[in-house]
Amino acid sequence: MHVLLCIVTGRYSSRLYIAYAPLVVLGTLLAALVPVVGFNAVMTSEHFASFLVFIIIHVVAFVYYIKGILSPKMFKVAVTLVVTVGLAVCCAVIAVLIALVASSPTKGWSGRSLSLLDPTYASKYIPIIASVSEHQPPTWPSYFMDINVLAFLVPAGIIACFLPLSDASSFIVLYIATSVYFSGVMVRLMLVLAPAACITSGIALSEAFDVLTGSIKFQLPGVTSNAEVDAGETSSDAREAQTDEVKAEKPDDTSKNRPSKKSKKKERELAENPPAKATAKAKAEKKRLLALPLEASVISLLLLVVLGAFYVVHSVWAAAEAYSAPSIVLTTRSRDGLHVFDDFREAYAWLSHNTDVNDKVASWWDYGYQTTAMANRTVIVDNNTWNNTHIATVGTAMSSPERAAWEIFHSLDVKYVLVVFGGLIGYPSDDINKFLWMVRIGGGVFPHIKEPDYLRDGQYRIDSQATPTMLNCLMYKLSYYRFVETDGKAYDRVRRTEIGKKYFKLTHFEE
Repeated sequence: MHVLLCIVTGRYSSRLYIAYAPLVVLGTLLAALVPVVGFNAVMTSEHFASFLVFIIIHVVAFVYYIKGILSPKMFKVAVTLVVTVGLAVCCAVIAVLIALVASSPTKGWSGRSLSLLDPTYASKYIPIIASVSEHQPPTWPSYFMDINVLAFLVPAGIIACFLPLSDASSFIVLYIATSVYFSGVMVRLMLVLAPAACITSGIALSEAFDVLTGSIKFQLPGVTSNAEVDAGETSSDAREAQTDEVKAEKPDDTSKNRPSKKSKKKERELAENPPAKATAKAKAEKKRLLALPLEASVISLLLLVVLGAFYVVHSVWAAAEAYSAPSIVLTTRSRDGLHVFDDFREAYAWLSHNTDVNDKVASWWDYGYQTTAMANRTVIVDNNTWNNTHIATVGTAMSSPERAAWEIFHSLDVKYVLVVFGGLIGYPSDDINKFLWMVRIGGGVFPHIKEPDYLRDGQYRIDSQATPTMLNCLMYKLSYYRFVETDGKAYDRVRRTEIGKKYFKLTHFEE
């Protein structure tokens, strides 16, 4: 995008060609060496834009080369020929590309790329991508949590990039614009926004410090007098040099009324280049008009330093509180103090000590890697979400009645089923809250699983108004089995309601 912008705005140079052309060739070759990528580096649509700009920059380079060796008349003929041939080649290449991607339902784009370009694509066609919390659009508070004061400095940095706009500053503007868009699609892409926001905010702070320190320096007594002395010395030297030149160039002939060519040239130079004293005065006047009051400059400078210090404090706090907490051991604070929930680790330890090494465990894919690493047991699905059919099979089993689910798990040679339930202690990220995603992913492969069957008037409910399909599915039974024995009411603290089916027995599963 940056190279194309430079070409369109007339900023093409040999430096741009040297920077971009080898990058495309070497980058594509190195990407093709990665086993997962392979020939996708040249076969998928995500890379076609860079190849198109690669062709364009060669055409532009060729045109500049021809322009340098041909006369203007021959150059026009050559340009006409190049444009004609270029259009023919482009049409042929476009036809080949259309033929290649027409057979693909997504036109050669991967699902993850389409979900970036169209934020609604994943929720419509790829529920497994939309189900991940990291793939949800961020909220406004998450921006202020992550980049904090940079959210206010970024617009100022963008304005500074346009004063004036150069090759480097145009790259930064493109960088921040695209990263802001993509961060608004997925919350995980705040990682892409972070360096762009830091660069743009750094430019804004640099410009602010430059203006404020310049204002302070201009208004200091010693600096102003020195500037005037320098301006006076410069103007006197220029005046003396001008007098010497005039004396040396006095004509001896009688044509005093008719000015010579040299005097005309000197008058023109004086008109174009005013005396140094006038220039220095003009610059000093301009600085005086642009300078801020001394007190305001000092206070603003101190405020910017304090702002930077507070940002460092916030960053350390955010890293400690939000991004360093393990997902295995959960903590919560109340009036009684700090509470630690170690249930995940205890559950994996129980599996490790009480099950056979060859036993297989079925659970939702969120806990796959943890079960493998901490319990040392084989899982049916894990966080490698490449095999959508496998995950849909487990989602279908969780969404099916007990007998049908037992048959699915028996066919997979499953010995244990792991579910996470937080309705008793108030843990919201449990399997009941994730259950609709199991239904959607399972229904994407097995059409007999339909999401409306689990909703009452379009609402997801687990109380007495829940649908019979919901109340009889395996996930509901495994989560709420013997739950009524806890308080006699079976009150779910996460959903804030009493469950719809309190008394039931398991016939194919045991706790």
